[in-house]
Amino acid sequence: MKQRHSFHRLFSHFAFTTKRREHLIASPEDGEALLGFFRVKAAELDAYVEEFGCHRDHVHLLVRSGPTVALSDLHGQLKGFAAWKYREHFADRPFGWQDGVWSATVDPDDNHGLREYIRGQWRQHEERSFVAAWEPKPDSP
Repeated sequence: MKQRHSFHRLFSHFAFTTKRREHLIASPEDGEALLGFFRVKAAELDAYVEEFGCHRDHVHLLVRSGPTVALSDLHGQLKGFAAWKYREHFADRPFGWQDGVWSATVDPDDNHGLREYIRGQWRQHEERSFVAAWEPKPDSP
């Protein structure tokens, strides 16, 4: 049988909000723990977390994935695994996500501004200098 190779660059920007938009992410260090959990699950799904950023009630991810994983499966499994591991790691603290996800596909060749924006989440929200177009709306998932 002929071996086939494929090359893909499918990028998605996800934003997940905490349950009831509560401030469950207490610090950037909590965000680093979440990033580790997202990376573990992404690798299992043959995906890679390109960028990550968070603030008290939400996270942003720029994820590169292959064509064999449906986006709904990708973000569903990322959210589920991260919440489960967070509760396991911080057993004394409640944690959960809202239903749903904010997502957009991203041009792999034109995402430098978005990458910087995602990385700077904590600072931007503390300074109230975020970009509304890249943020989940207060009443959205």
